[in-house]
Amino acid sequence: MKVVKSNYFEEKLISHDGAPLTLHHWPVKNPKFLIQLIHGMSEHGFRYNEFSKWLNSKNVYAYSLDLRGHGKTAENIESIGFFSETNGWEKVVMDIKLTAEIISSLNPKTPTIIMGHSMGSFLARTLAIKFPNIGDHYIYSSTSCHPGLKGHIGGLIAKFNCFIFGKDTKSRFLHFLVMGEFNKKIKKPRTKKDWLSRDEKVVDEYIKDPFCMQIFKNKFFVDLAYGVMWINDIKKMKKTDENKAVLILSGDMDPVGNYGKGVDKVFKHHKKAGIKDINLKLFKGGRHEMLNEINKKEVYNYIYNWINQRLPNDK
Repeated sequence: MKVVKSNYFEEKLISHDGAPLTLHHWPVKNPKFLIQLIHGMSEHGFRYNEFSKWLNSKNVYAYSLDLRGHGKTAENIESIGFFSETNGWEKVVMDIKLTAEIISSLNPKTPTIIMGHSMGSFLARTLAIKFPNIGDHYIYSSTSCHPGLKGHIGGLIAKFNCFIFGKDTKSRFLHFLVMGEFNKKIKKPRTKKDWLSRDEKVVDEYIKDPFCMQIFKNKFFVDLAYGVMWINDIKKMKKTDENKAVLILSGDMDPVGNYGKGVDKVFKHHKKAGIKDINLKLFKGGRHEMLNEINKKEVYNYIYNWINQRLPNDK
């Protein structure tokens, strides 16, 4: 284990199929709760450093994987944007499950919160359906509903591209199809990534980060289309543990959640699926990354207070 900072550790885990994974974690002694942060597409676990250090100040243990095809888990920059030759979505979900089990085993009887952002929220929702015993409560940040016809078409194009051009080939077209119009409601955008946050420093740091500015590959888009459509089936949602609380949060100017409309659909579908304790929070003016927004401390406190209200009294 390599110590980088006083409360930050980076280490390698060997996953269920022998794949090496990079884990970032910010431990504290006798934590109030554990929180597993699942990052989104085209980013990595260390981008949650500031939030995690803030959580440390509240006596919370935070940890986050670099998912397959992302960050330091990818073998090199050219490997970014690719989960696996086969069953990529399922393998990443299993990675997340294994990590939660390892950290929980080191902190027995300590509640675990699973928080996924964007693509990470899709993975967290998959985890909640397939393994409802993992985690005590769930937070879905900047999630979205079923993409409809666009999702079906995108998935078919991605499969066609895999067959014609290869699974490991980058696809600028699919990249554009997924996020090419995300800036459309921003007046006079300064960069192509203004949709991420109103904080210009955050946007500039994202653009300069080589782990974030990569074109993803054909097979990844097959996995993504499968994942987002699979989780938005209400019959599958009903397999989650109805007694575990769910918080859905987003900015109301987030294009991924269709400016709040898609997020509201996810909220209503979860209610229909029988989740007893479910909350929706839309932050006015917020864009895609609420943890990196100009009002991020408000968001931090909202998340912490929501969790704190649902912890056992002896915690």
